Amino acid sequence: HYFLSSTMMKELLLLLLAASSCRGFQPPAATTNNHHRHHSSTSSLLDNNHLRSAFSSSHSSKTTHLNAEASTTGLDAFDYKMQWYPVIWAQDLPLNQPTRVTLFDVNYVVAKTMQKKQNDEQKDEEVYVAMLDECPHKKVALSEGRVTECGGFIQCSYHGWTFDGTDGKCVEIPQTVIATAAKQQGEGGATATQAVDTKRKREDGTAIAITEAQGMLWISPFLSPLEALAATSEGRLSPPPRVPEIDMPGYKTATAIRDFPIDWTVLMENIMDPDHGYFAHSSSGSAPIGFDWYSSDGVENMMEVKEESTENGGWKIVSSVNAVAKLAKYNNEVRSLDAKGSATKKKKKKTVEQPTKLATSTFVAPSLIYLGRRDNSTATSNFLTAFWVSPVGTGRSRFMSAAVSKLPVKVPRWIVHMQLNNFLDQDTFLLLGQHRAVLKREAEGHLENDSSAAPTTTNNVRKSTYVYRSPSEKLPVKLGQFFDSTLSRVPNRKESLMAWYNRNNNENKLFEPWPSRETVLDRYEQHTKNCPDSQALVSRCDRVMKRSKVLGWALILLKLVVKPQSSIEAATATATGLFELGSFALGFRSVVSTISSTLCALATSFANRLVQTKPFFGILAALFVSHYIAARIKREFFFKFTDDIHHEDIKFIANNWQDL
Repeated sequence: HYFLSSTMMKELLLLLLAASSCRGFQPPAATTNNHHRHHSSTSSLLDNNHLRSAFSSSHSSKTTHLNAEASTTGLDAFDYKMQWYPVIWAQDLPLNQPTRVTLFDVNYVVAKTMQKKQNDEQKDEEVYVAMLDECPHKKVALSEGRVTECGGFIQCSYHGWTFDGTDGKCVEIPQTVIATAAKQQGEGGATATQAVDTKRKREDGTAIAITEAQGMLWISPFLSPLEALAATSEGRLSPPPRVPEIDMPGYKTATAIRDFPIDWTVLMENIMDPDHGYFAHSSSGSAPIGFDWYSSDGVENMMEVKEESTENGGWKIVSSVNAVAKLAKYNNEVRSLDAKGSATKKKKKKTVEQPTKLATSTFVAPSLIYLGRRDNSTATSNFLTAFWVSPVGTGRSRFMSAAVSKLPVKVPRWIVHMQLNNFLDQDTFLLLGQHRAVLKREAEGHLENDSSAAPTTTNNVRKSTYVYRSPSEKLPVKLGQFFDSTLSRVPNRKESLMAWYNRNNNENKLFEPWPSRETVLDRYEQHTKNCPDSQALVSRCDRVMKRSKVLGWALILLKLVVKPQSSIEAATATATGLFELGSFALGFRSVVSTISSTLCALATSFANRLVQTKPFFGILAALFVSHYIAARIKREFFFKFTDDIHHEDIKFIANNWQDL
């Protein structure tokens, strides 16, 4: 029976122990010139990362301002157009497959190709390119096309127009090839080499600056790479912000990605809200007792928030507070009273006093947040979580994260995804109400400002919408001030926001149906489809489930067909066949017949053993368990967090905070 299920068990073992391969990414060197390309490419070193640049086309965009007079100091100096934005993990980008990413409601196409290194033709390197996801011919999506095998060009699948992703140049229009060749032949063939025409033509695509930093791809959507290089050298554009611990030796990272139908500003506010972890994440699923290490009690553990303007008009805030339980301690020592009104006596566990750590939260505008507990404000953290929130568009966001730790072994990526998705599902649906209220108030602010005789650059959305009371909300208040002061300058935001408002507003009342929990928390559409490792795991689960079913039914059929024999009868039949096979006096036909009868006897004996009561039910149980485990793992990558699970989940709040 072990032989029968060996393949099944091997697949299950691989399923349970497989760790997603997270290749260490090396930034690509300068783009090479090979026989497929007749142009030179430009590269530059950005904070130890090579910026891919061979684009010559510019990319312009219009931004609506509430006020033409903009101050050059403080938050007014922050320019969303002069930033890098994370779009995808490099390891999640398939080789030679155009992939669509979105920023500020505009689609772009990114691709990864392999090319010969400039200084070593024997070695290949990864090259990244980015373009506006629009073919200049008929405006169809280039992300629906392909990367050519020869040259690594991006080819539109509609009419075959082909573009060099490094500069946006249209290198071939198939429909003009015959006429062009005939014209050249009539003119006596190609003449002397002409100078390269660097002027942008209407048939050229729009190339976008792209770079890699800490295993993530970033694009600057309003700059071509040459413009990005110039802006960097002139001190107007800083490289992508970095998490210090990721660059340090000994640290391991486990990355994740997920898209949400929640506005990116609201998602950032959620991550930077130190008070919600004790309630929204109080269940036994991910955080057994909730957490409030990053919050303030307003008495002994006061929060310090530092705000600073960084180079090139950047902005950063850092909060710090003692990383100790506040509400949990108060609930256990003061609030939890028995029916008689006396404090409930609980056995105290003997613990060794440890130095109090400092819980720090850092936001580097416009996309990076990282949280960790440290010995002091300048010390490193043995474990921290980093988040990158990409502004996909108004009402949408892309969430990317990394667990950064000094663990002796690297946790399989799919295990991190399972835990993180459970964690995110606990409060994402709650954000829907905040998301709708904030967008509505922001749109109303634009309407009021447009009709005002003295327009302003600040739209006090959060100040007029939220009610702040917690001592921990010094941090959210600062973040809210940043958004209220700068969102009027976000590219395309006012246009898309007002379009959303006009679709959903009826006499100042939002009438858009409230989305279902399944729509907001659809893990497959938001995560699994965007993560090759999770897709591979789901495929392995499907194989385990399919094979366990096939083997299970085959075993049951065998039980019904095979006539049970006693062990003596089976042994006698097998021994007789072997004895006849060993006889040298038999002719050829007799040998063949004997071999056949012997094999049948062996098979019958083996089948007879399988259908015996103990082996039969043992194998059947193993197949059932295999199918069950695979099904449970697969379930984690599809919609899971139903209304019933939510209602059970929030019951744990009473364990953390005694009901009145």
